[in-house]
Amino acid sequence: MSTAGGGYSATAKGLHWLIVLLLAIQFVTAYLLPHIGRDTQPSTVINLHFSFGILVLVVMAVRFVHRLMHPVPLEAKDAQPWERFLAKTTHRLFYLILLVSPILGWASASAHNLPVSLFGIIPLPAIAQPGASWGHQAGDIHATVMWALLWLIGLHAAGALYHHVIRRDGTLRRMLPSSGPRPE
Repeated sequence: MSTAGGGYSATAKGLHWLIVLLLAIQFVTAYLLPHIGRDTQPSTVINLHFSFGILVLVVMAVRFVHRLMHPVPLEAKDAQPWERFLAKTTHRLFYLILLVSPILGWASASAHNLPVSLFGIIPLPAIAQPGASWGHQAGDIHATVMWALLWLIGLHAAGALYHHVIRRDGTLRRMLPSSGPRPE
């Protein structure tokens, strides 16, 4: 979130809300996933989860590069030190989790000998050997980190509402699509 510099660019806003949409799809497909084990066969839900996971990775990589090229301060000028720390830590964790977790899931799929492709059109290489214990561990980490991500999303949403309802500082409005974009 930003309260300085007039807000986020239209590109930053678009990437943010695209990630929100992709994550909503990912959590729905994850909820519908069968237990992934040794004998799990590919299914439409599994393939959709993998495909949208790859999209999360790609969009987050684009978002990360865009953020490096167009930095925006995270906190309000009058923010308390704990608020600055929390904002920076939360955003860094989002980037870390959303760049690393899709790779962990991909490794797990590979270890379970499940093919990963982008909507059945572009096949992707396995990144772990079938049965690789590190790939199975990557899947366990992936699942645990996704629960942590849900908590982080809740914290982020609570922070946005805190700024909007309690502080009334315009932080939330700067990320909404309806607010005017700042130049790239």
